[in-house]
Amino acid sequence: MKKFFLNIFYFVIIVLLFNIVVFVFSNDNYYKGYNEFPSKDFHSFILADSHGMPLDKFSEKFNVYNFSSNSDSYADMKRKVSYLIENEYAVKTIYITADDHTLSPYRDGINNMDKSIIYTSKIDFNYIKEKYLKYYFPIFQLKVNGLFRIYLEDKVKIIFNQQDKTTNNTIWSELPEKEKGKRAEDRVLGQFPAKNKSKELEKTLREIINLCQKNHIELIGLKFPVSRSYLERLDSKNYGADKLLISKGLKIIDHKSVFEDNDGYFRDQDHLNSEGGKEFVKVLLTK
Repeated sequence: MKKFFLNIFYFVIIVLLFNIVVFVFSNDNYYKGYNEFPSKDFHSFILADSHGMPLDKFSEKFNVYNFSSNSDSYADMKRKVSYLIENEYAVKTIYITADDHTLSPYRDGINNMDKSIIYTSKIDFNYIKEKYLKYYFPIFQLKVNGLFRIYLEDKVKIIFNQQDKTTNNTIWSELPEKEKGKRAEDRVLGQFPAKNKSKELEKTLREIINLCQKNHIELIGLKFPVSRSYLERLDSKNYGADKLLISKGLKIIDHKSVFEDNDGYFRDQDHLNSEGGKEFVKVLLTK
């Protein structure tokens, strides 16, 4: 019996030690960007998903805070808008992504709801589960475990000199046109899997609009630059986030094609690289 309890003790110690390792990893990687809060010196903000990430901190030169995060949906953005309002930021303007895919049904299941919980003030069981249980015990969180597994696999490949050099280091502008077209087509197919848009995301976007109007915040829809290859495959596909904003009398800034003749500004078919992000900030915020 003593040996049994001793084995249980050792097992618990091993699990806790492993949890500490994963906890450090998740803070440096999975939760990166979600442990930062804007300074109240900012009165203008950019809300977007991965398409806003290349803008990095370049917008701060123009006194605009880039509040974007990879995989953010309108549900996450609503939490951020509410956070700014509830914490008495003097918000004048919010630029929000209104790209053609942002109301796609595929975005219903791709979001940061377990991370953006940090911006909510409503304390209930869901808050405790997401903010504390999942945060402090990441070994029980599937998203973190998957990311950690990929991280370990990459490290092992590097150690044994088996890193696939053809997958992650491709420069978009150097790809053959045929390959660009294939990747762009795959991306469009993934972003537009169905005819109908997400009713839930549309409802959330309406709530964001109402929040901004109620608090006298100028809300501006923003369409980010995409490559020519993507534009050609996109054609007229659009779930209509921009149309919803326009119907409410709001402004849309459409920069989809602003860099269509410069593939050197793109990381892939529909994301800018760092150089492109720096140049786009100038286009967007220089008046």
